[in-house]
Amino acid sequence: FAYMAFLIASIMMLLVYQQAYGSLSVYLRDIHNVDPQGFGFLMTSSAITVVLFQFSVSRWLRDRAPFLMMAFGTLFYMVGFTMFGIVSVYPLFVTAIVVITIGEMIVVPVSQGLAANFAPEDMRGRYMAVFGLSWAIPQTIGPSAAGYILDNFNPNLLWYLGGALCALSAFSYYILHLRLHKQERFVHKVEEQTASA
Repeated sequence: FAYMAFLIASIMMLLVYQQAYGSLSVYLRDIHNVDPQGFGFLMTSSAITVVLFQFSVSRWLRDRAPFLMMAFGTLFYMVGFTMFGIVSVYPLFVTAIVVITIGEMIVVPVSQGLAANFAPEDMRGRYMAVFGLSWAIPQTIGPSAAGYILDNFNPNLLWYLGGALCALSAFSYYILHLRLHKQERFVHKVEEQTASA
C-alpha cells in the first residue's frame, strides 16, 4: 500500500513536471508571444542552475528525511508552475523555471533512492520497473490533457490545476513521512544514494 501511495503521489507530481517540456513552450508562444529562442533560454537557465548547484543540493539532502524532501521539492514545483498562470513578463518566467529546477534537483535523486529502498533485495528490478511507470503514465496522458485544457478553457487554468496537483502530491509525501520515517530503509540508504547522485 505504501509503495502504491508513493507511485500515485509521484504520478500526480510528474503530470505537472512533464508540462515544462511540452505544453509550456506552446503556452508561452501563443499566450505571451515568447519565441523559440526565448524558450531555449529558459531551458538554458535550467541547465545552468543544475550545473551550479546540483552537488551542493545533493550534499544538503544527505541528512534530511527523504519523504519530507520529496514534499519540499514538490512545493517548488507548485510555486514555479503556478507562476506561469500568474506572471506575464519574461524575467519572471525565467524565475519560475529556476524555482522548478531547484525542485527537480531535490526530487529526482531522492525519488530514485526511495523507489529502490521500497524493494526487497531480490525484487529491486521489478520495483524499479514499476517506478518507471510513474514517468511513463504522465508522458502518455499529460500532453493530451494539457492540450485539451489549452484549447477549451482559460489557458492559465492548466497552471492552476498543476499547482493544485503538486500541493496534493506534497501532502501525500508528508503523510508517507509520518507513517514511514522511522523505518531504517528510508534513512541511511537514501542518504547514501542522494550523496552519490
